[in-house]
Amino acid sequence: MIFKFYIMSKKQITIPVFIPHSGCPHCCVFCNQWRVTGVSDKVSSESLHGTVESYLSAIPETVEKIEIAFFGGSFTAIPAGEQIEYLSAVQSYIDRGIIDSVRISTRPDYIDRKKLAILKKYHVETVELGVQSFSDEVLEASGRGHSSANVTDAVLLLKESGFRVGIQLMPGLPSDSYERSINSAARTVELLPDDVRIYPAVILKDTAMEKLFNENKFVPLTIEGAVDLCSVMYGMFIEKGINVIRMGLHPMDLSGGNVVAGPYHVALGFMIKSRYKRGILENVIKNSIDAGNAEKNISIIIPDKMKEEFIGMKKENIYYLKDKFSLTALNYTIGNIENPRIL
Repeated sequence: MIFKFYIMSKKQITIPVFIPHSGCPHCCVFCNQWRVTGVSDKVSSESLHGTVESYLSAIPETVEKIEIAFFGGSFTAIPAGEQIEYLSAVQSYIDRGIIDSVRISTRPDYIDRKKLAILKKYHVETVELGVQSFSDEVLEASGRGHSSANVTDAVLLLKESGFRVGIQLMPGLPSDSYERSINSAARTVELLPDDVRIYPAVILKDTAMEKLFNENKFVPLTIEGAVDLCSVMYGMFIEKGINVIRMGLHPMDLSGGNVVAGPYHVALGFMIKSRYKRGILENVIKNSIDAGNAEKNISIIIPDKMKEEFIGMKKENIYYLKDKFSLTALNYTIGNIENPRIL
């Protein structure tokens, strides 16, 4: 059996447990959790234990931190007894030092001190909020059932209570725009979460958004549009030291034949990072030209650590920059440096 992990870093692995649609008081226009996760039955304590054991048997010894994450539903909207049942099922692993922490995802309007007391008791470290947008118009059009004010209140309470905070954004929803998505990123930066995920809205089968699409009432982002938009959002986050842990749906999040339309690509995260890196190279070349370098044959040194992202798929960034600045040649070398520069 092949196990697929959410790799947060080379030293940390997350074991995912999907609890489809559990606790959700609404069905948002983009959502069909049963189809997304490929899971429809309630997760029992026994099956959860089996899942954890299976994953643990495949995790390499070099991993320094292991967390278990409850994804798919709104965890704190589940009845308190069920929350405790799930969390209790993994406590023995935590007590023995096998699993280091717990991560849950939930809605911002289902956060209060009583709910957080339960999470704290059972070693939940990180709470991710399905925010999607800070535009109340977008939230209403998407059937979210909460406001942007709920998000701010939830983040502040989580931080006050000592939790790590994650924010999930979904640019490209109904009533969204480039400006509204950028504003959502700006509002996120103001709240300074520990983690961010960016999921450009994809139309899935058996969702209200599919119906809107079929009725020509909604046009999703293209892949190119999503890459352009999300590269700006990505830059806003990393330049403020906010950890971007995922961009685009992971293939393991989808069961076969699920995507109807929209910006789904298995390498979307790489494409977004590469577009951001292209902007860095563009500024380096532009600054050189502005400083009086009229050469049409330019050589640039690129950091070895992120060379693939700087160069782009099939060298697309190199070709783009050569054409943009009408260069005869754009040569590059790789070096042990932090930032690219002209040679």
